[in-house]
Amino acid sequence: MSETIAWIGLGRMGTAMVERLLAAGRDVGVWNRTASKADVLVAAGATRLDAVADAARYDVIVTMVSDDAALRTIHSESGLLNGPVAGRVWIDCSTVSVEAALAAAAAARAAGAAYVSAPVSGNPGVVHTGNAIFAISGDDEAAVDAAERVMSDIGRKVYRVGPGASANVVKLCTNAVLSVIMQSLAEVAVLADGLGVRRAQLMEFINDSAVGSPLTRYKTPNIVELEFPQTFSPFGQRKDIRLALAAASDKEIPMPVLSATEVEYSRLVASGLGEGLDYAALVLQVARDAGMQLRPERAA
Repeated sequence: MSETIAWIGLGRMGTAMVERLLAAGRDVGVWNRTASKADVLVAAGATRLDAVADAARYDVIVTMVSDDAALRTIHSESGLLNGPVAGRVWIDCSTVSVEAALAAAAAARAAGAAYVSAPVSGNPGVVHTGNAIFAISGDDEAAVDAAERVMSDIGRKVYRVGPGASANVVKLCTNAVLSVIMQSLAEVAVLADGLGVRRAQLMEFINDSAVGSPLTRYKTPNIVELEFPQTFSPFGQRKDIRLALAAASDKEIPMPVLSATEVEYSRLVASGLGEGLDYAALVLQVARDAGMQLRPERAA
């Protein structure tokens, strides 16, 4: 089965994901609040949608938006669910709170549509290479099946993680770990530099050790070369941390390490040191706090 797909939200991630669908031969309609963002996809074969309500003509509607407020707008203000969406599947790939996902699911259900949470793990570069992964969850088995088929045309692996908003929980937990690891890498990189060890040598060893991972390897050029092309902003990373902390607070689950990490991301955002840079710019903040001036190195 090859569902037709309406895609709403064409930021860097959304655009990269639609490009994968088009390359897979999918029939995709696209809409974005800033219409010009759809131009490159229309040129590649997508159909431009004049209004959000036009998405109801497609079998599956996918949204990729920035936060809870944007997702709420989709179902409360944009008109998406005011059209003939009964029997349609709405898949949301955004990183949002459990509460926002459940509210969207309830709105979809009231309109006769099925809702699936399908947050993506990766950045635009990872999506382009087909290596993104998805966690998916929902209460309608057929809708979850459809989501798995669509997401399989975008990424490397799709994980079914349970009912309801389980996928949103998985994504927030994953991003929490990622945030803490990045802060720790920044700290030890500055420590090694201050003790006379080249950051390139440190990262080469870490990457081959038990704690090495795709993340440590991917972030090595940032830490070593001190160049920070943005894959995800410090502001966006802090947003995800705060969503996880809010969920933990609701359940009275202490998260001291993540709480301390949130402070460091907040300092990076407030200082402006990470403006326009990747969140790996944390290493610059750690160095500044230590009174050190890091110099770019060549990766090993």
